[in-house]
Parts: sequence; C-alpha cells; structure tokens
Amino acid sequence: MSRSTIVFHQLLVAAAIIVPAAAFLAAAMENRRDVLREGESAVVRTVAVMDEHARKVFDTVDLALGRVDDRVRGLTSEQVASPETSAFLRQLKAPLQQAVSIWVTDASGHVQAGSQDWDRSVSIRERNFFSVQRDGMAGPYVSRAFVGRATNVPSFAVSRPRTSLDGKFAGIIHVAVSPDYFASFFNEAAPPGGHSALLFRKDGSVLARDPPWGSPAVLPADSAFMRFVSEATKGQFRSASPIDGEKRFYAYRYLEPYSIYVVFGLSDEAMLQRWRNNLQLYGAVAAAASVFLLLLSLLALRRVRAEQEALVQLRIQNEQRLLAEQRLFQAQKMESIGQLTGEIAHDFNNLLAIVLGNLGMLRKLVVGNERAERLVSGALQGAERGASLTKRLLAFARRQDLAPQSVDLAKLVTDLVDLIRHTSGPGIEVVLDLDDDVTPVHVDPNQLELAILNLAVNARDAMPEGGVLTVSLSGHDLDSSNGLNVAAGRYACVAVTDSGSGMSEDTLARASEPFFTTKAVGKGTGLGVSIVHGLAVQSGGAFRLLSQLKQGTRAEIWLPASQEQPADPAGHEIGAASTDV
Repeated sequence: MSRSTIVFHQLLVAAAIIVPAAAFLAAAMENRRDVLREGESAVVRTVAVMDEHARKVFDTVDLALGRVDDRVRGLTSEQVASPETSAFLRQLKAPLQQAVSIWVTDASGHVQAGSQDWDRSVSIRERNFFSVQRDGMAGPYVSRAFVGRATNVPSFAVSRPRTSLDGKFAGIIHVAVSPDYFASFFNEAAPPGGHSALLFRKDGSVLARDPPWGSPAVLPADSAFMRFVSEATKGQFRSASPIDGEKRFYAYRYLEPYSIYVVFGLSDEAMLQRWRNNLQLYGAVAAAASVFLLLLSLLALRRVRAEQEALVQLRIQNEQRLLAEQRLFQAQKMESIGQLTGEIAHDFNNLLAIVLGNLGMLRKLVVGNERAERLVSGALQGAERGASLTKRLLAFARRQDLAPQSVDLAKLVTDLVDLIRHTSGPGIEVVLDLDDDVTPVHVDPNQLELAILNLAVNARDAMPEGGVLTVSLSGHDLDSSNGLNVAAGRYACVAVTDSGSGMSEDTLARASEPFFTTKAVGKGTGLGVSIVHGLAVQSGGAFRLLSQLKQGTRAEIWLPASQEQPADPAGHEIGAASTDV
C-alpha cells in the first residue's frame, strides 16, 4: 500500500470524526437559534392574548360601574340603601365571572348596597380605593389585592367616585375582581412549558399571577424587571425574575387608562427543551455518518456509492424534520387563534340559539305562506350550519337570551344619552334629536342599549380630535319597496351619526362582517357592528351604515313598531352578559 493511500485513508478516518462533529455543531447551533426565536414569538403572541383579554375584562367592569352610577345617580340615601338596589347589583354581578361582588358606599365609607349580605356597621373608609376617590381621584382606579371582609375571598377593587347633584363627593362604586379568574386564563393561554404570567399595577403591586407564589406581593421598584417594563407601553426583554430569580424572556403590555401591566415570560430552559430533544436526532445522524465514513475508509472502492446513500438519507431526514417543524408551527398558530376566538365563538353561538328559537316560532306563524316558509326554512338551515361551526371553536363566554318586549324608545334613548356623554369625553359634543311621532317598538331593551353604546363608542373612536355625535330618533311608514329588506309597516329608526373620518367604499362593504375591524391591535374585536346588525335583524328590523371619507358615518337601527303598550322600563338594565368581555 503506497504512502499516499495510507495518508488518504488517514484523512478519511479523520474526516469521519471531524466532519460529522462540525455538521452536528453547526446544525445544533442553528436549530437552537430557531427554537429560541419560535419561543420568543410564542411569548409575544401569548402576551397579546393576555392583553386583549384583560382589556375586555376591565372595560366590562368599567361599563358595569357606569351602569350602577347611572342607576343610583340622583337617588336619596334611603333609595340607594333600599333592597331594590342590592337586587339590581346581584342581577348585574351574576353573569360577570370575573366579579366577586359589587358595592355602593356613602361619603363616610359605609356600604349602602351590595350584591351580597354585609355588616352594615363596617366602614371601608380606610381602604385605599375609597380614600383616593374621596381625595379627588377621577375615573376608574385599580386597588392592590386584598381579602374581602364580606366575601373572605382574595380580590382587588376597581372603583369610581359618586357625586351628588351639587357636585360633592357622595361615596364610591366598586367591583371586587377575582385574581383567580385571571390566573386561570393565564394558565390556559400559556404555551407548553414552564412560564411566568403576571398582572400588576404600575407601582409593582401584584394582582394576579400564574403559577402562584407565596411572596412578594409587590415587585421591587429598583429591580431590572421593573425598569424594563417602565420604558414603554409594550416590548420584550430578557431579565431575572424578581420573584424567583430565574432568567426568562418576557413580553409585556401596558393597559391604559387602568395603569396595569400584563407580562408573560418563558425561561430559556423551557424554550430549549425541544432543542434538546432535537439534539438526540442530530446526534444519531452524526453518529451514523461517522460510522458510515469509517466504513468508507475501509471500503475505498465503494466510497462513492456509500457517500451518495448517506447524502440521500441525510436529505430525507432533514425534509422529515422540516415537515415536523412546519406541522408544529401550524399547530401553535391554530392554538393561538383558538385562544383569541374562543370567547367570541361562544357569544356567537348564543346569538345563533336566539335566532334558531325565533325562526322556529316564526315558522309556526307563517304556516300556509309558502314564500315565507321557504325563507324561514332557508334561514333556519343557515343558522344551524353556523351553530355547528361554532361548536368546533373554543368555548369561553356567557349565555343570555333575548327578552323582547314593548319599549318606549324615546325614554330609553333619553335615559341613555347621559351615559353616552360620560363615555364620549369632553372633546365630543353629544346631540339628542328626537322625533315627536315615534311609536313603541318590540325589542330587547338591554341589548338595544348595548347596541347603541357600541355604535356611540365606534363614533367616538372615529373622532380622535373631537367632533359632534348625534343620536336621533324618528318614526317612518315603510312600504314593500323600502330597500331595507323588511316587511312593510310602521318602524322607528335610531341613528348614531358622527362627524369623523368616515369610511371608504371597500371598508363600508365589510364593516358588518364579524371580526373585521380598522382599529389597531388590542383596540377592538371587530364584533361590535355585527352584533348590532344581528340584534336589528333578530328584532324584525334592519341595520344600515352610510358613510363617506371625511364626511362622517351614520349608523341606523330600524325596529318594527309594537302593538302593545310599553312596560315600565325602570327595572331593565344593560345586558352585561352580552358585553364583549
């Protein structure tokens, strides 16, 4: 055997060790970067889900506070302390899974009404969420966590002040919110692996966390963690946890106007677990390649064929790995979509149940009318297909049936205008324009109030620089060629008009589609307009949007006249169970 042949085989032996080791190292480092990148993307997606959920929860609580404020405004102390007020609070709290209790106090801190029994001699004047409102705090305030005296349940309070007719402080309204409600959602939203999910105030006071820790209850203000989250309203960073000291990759969002942060983090240890599993595969490939190259050094005559077979096997394995990673990425993406849409799907399923019930009754009413029976049958088939589809989505919502009745529309709209002014802000002028010739309508008053509020909020958001928001009410006699696809007869039209930016033709064409929204991420779900449209149609009316760019938008709810006298509306409330939480 020649010297060159010996050297050649020595090189082959060395290559059998060095080349697979180098390939293994390069592939391992590249895969490590990919796994970390995917893990960081999962953290950012998860905190976006947490942010959307938290905003809906706090917005719903704020809406409930406004509803209570609207209910007790102008009442005497005796009227507020009446059993009817507490019954109203119990009814309002019942569908709110995040709420532990709802309370109304007087100026001295004594509870006047509550959603459950309490010791009437006890005052909460020493509670921080009472004192800050008494000392001039305006708007919603989120307190530190505490254990409720009446409920004996861990909670934190969202409060707002009450004022008397002469503008003086008259007490507070507050909702005790359950930290466990948030912790449970965080646990469900988190991707596989160890994680850290937090909901805390701007001062570092922890409100909810998953997994739970015994202490501390307040994050140190001088910690690197707190310095990172205070730099911007959202972002991501890598830092040691002030809770357990473990280093994690975090993403966070800041919730205005509640001064609340949501933070989600995964440790490198958790993110790299999949990479360690991949190393076993890479190691097996590298070992096989080493053995293969060693055999090639002994079987020089067959080296070309052996190298070709090794390359083919390696390419097949790489393709299988890529396919497996693509399937995993698709599964993670669909999991995130399911988390985002689960709560919406359940609400939509509730609406379909209402549609199915009403169409079933309508089919009985149109027996003998072939065209109407055909239309009703078609509508039933479509609703049933929709119900079948929503059952496949994640279920996360509440149930509430429509309760239509004869409603004095003028009184309902008049009573609602103060709340619209309150939620619109000082830069927007709210104008009420009522037609004298408006008959009662047949509709669910709770859902109609919520629909009008949804339209008012959309109008407010369309006028960030301020403007005029007009709520008008008019009566109309429509014939069969009305263009609204409703039966001829007497109708009332509730219209919400803004002087905002308006919509293009393409946007207007899609405005009523579920999940379509022009708002920024975290600012809306795209369901508001479609919910209003569904309510109008289910009530036997129609919904119409009219808009031009830079000319503003007009949203119209058309409702059929009722043949009955309206019932006393004093007892109805906004349907909190239908709120997009």
